[in-house]
Amino acid sequence: MMKPLCTTLAVFLMGLSAAMAQPELDKAEAHVKDQDYVRAVEEIRYAIRKHPTNQKVLATATRIYLELDIADTALMYGKRLYEEDNQRDENVWLYSEALMESGNSLEAASLLRKQIKKSNSVQSSLLLVDALIAADSLGSAELVATTAKAKFASSPDAYIALGNIYFNYKPQPVFDLAIANYEEAVKLDPDLVQPHFNLAQCYWAQANRESDNELANELFKRSLIEWDKVTQLDPKNARAWFEKGKILYLGKRYREAAGSLIRYRQLRPVGTGNPLASWYLGNSFYEVRECDSARQHLDDAARQIDSVRSKASLLMARCQFFAKNWAKSAELFGKVESASTTLESQDLWYYGATLVLAGDTAKAISVMDRAATADPKQCTFMFRYGVLLQQQQKNEASTRILKMRLANCSDSLDARIMVLIGNNFFADSLVDSARAMYERAVAKDSLTPYFLSRLAEITLIQNDEARARGLFEKVVMLGRNGSASDKQAAIGAIGRLNGMDLTAKRCQQVVDRSKTGLEIDPRSEAMHLWTAVGYQCLNDAANARKYYREVLKINPNNGTAKQNLKSLGD
Repeated sequence: MMKPLCTTLAVFLMGLSAAMAQPELDKAEAHVKDQDYVRAVEEIRYAIRKHPTNQKVLATATRIYLELDIADTALMYGKRLYEEDNQRDENVWLYSEALMESGNSLEAASLLRKQIKKSNSVQSSLLLVDALIAADSLGSAELVATTAKAKFASSPDAYIALGNIYFNYKPQPVFDLAIANYEEAVKLDPDLVQPHFNLAQCYWAQANRESDNELANELFKRSLIEWDKVTQLDPKNARAWFEKGKILYLGKRYREAAGSLIRYRQLRPVGTGNPLASWYLGNSFYEVRECDSARQHLDDAARQIDSVRSKASLLMARCQFFAKNWAKSAELFGKVESASTTLESQDLWYYGATLVLAGDTAKAISVMDRAATADPKQCTFMFRYGVLLQQQQKNEASTRILKMRLANCSDSLDARIMVLIGNNFFADSLVDSARAMYERAVAKDSLTPYFLSRLAEITLIQNDEARARGLFEKVVMLGRNGSASDKQAAIGAIGRLNGMDLTAKRCQQVVDRSKTGLEIDPRSEAMHLWTAVGYQCLNDAANARKYYREVLKINPNNGTAKQNLKSLGD
């Protein structure tokens, strides 16, 4: 029987339209087959401009934009496709997927219910289940899924649908049942990607809810095993690389996360796919302190996601701090503050420290004072800030910060901090206060020569010579076999003891003690000079000349040695 003329003509025109669209469509479909959706989109745009109503073109366009996570464009072409022919299963499926990706799950569910009445299929049921889950209609979704399982018992899609329900169950997921159904789907078709994809997500979600760390780690490993299976079965599955990278990032395996997310960005360049990939990737590089790579991806994230813009700048400021790029770090922290972002106390400390190292001490003090008020328990920063203030001769401010440090932190630096506070008091001529702090320091640590020396000096000023002598002698004893700084303290203590003994005309003690000093430091100009002075005090001109000459070998410009040699007739 012949077809009516109008029908025959319509069929002819559809075929002609498809043929006209064929070159561009063929190229787009070839790229889709190769999962190169970025190149596919270039071809399909050209095909759409030439053939905006061709169903095959519209279907291919919808699929491409869905894969690229460009939901609004996918919805536009999916709607056109549906309007061209709303009877075809494939057209309804694509439009429904686009509706769900755009947040219109109820509308998608309505279309799919109508389609199932016309042509019941497991694919329609699976999509309807997903639409109902997204619309929070789990009871209806469960009914559809169990019906589909009964009708399509040999289809893995029916088990995937049930697994999806249990995965999204309220008030809480039933992971064991979700996993059981996904595993049934795998048994029916081991090479089907979707159940492995869903298993990976399920194991990860289950790991996050597990309070037992050992079991949580095991579930995390299972998740990664499933992601590996997905990427082996489908190496260009961009969403799998994104999800794998995301859980590696959340699991603090930053180097591995970066590898997966870089692969995702190769498949979905910036401007396509999920913009969070740039955020996770930038953060991953930040965590491993690769600031140049971090900057590229954090900048990409900031351009795509308004809500992370200030955070991205802050991460870059921190990264430059950790990379010791002080000037750049200070500049970025300044920009973050200028954008009305309130810096956390830790960041105030970073900002202050980087300003110091960049050479802006005045601004650094202003920033670090805010940091100290906000968080005085940052022990290392509080110590360094107190020292900085002391170096700037801001003794009262230094004392205030160092006392706050003592109040909030107790560690091996306590005695040193007490000495620093004592030094501040001493610089301000508060001798009694200085001595009190030095006494506290020595009570806490009586084996550090510098601390003993500071107390000895203050007791000497207060005319407590006996106490001072005992302290200086202990410094000499400790310094003989101590560190370089301890030996220098010992040399200084010998000088102070020699001064007392020379005044009392205990000349031999000056000589003996100075020779002890030369054992500690054979090249000490001061000890050679004291030895010479001691011999001169003993009227031993020959030895006095000998040691004055040794002084001049070390320092030809030593005026005392020159003058005393001259007085000895040399």
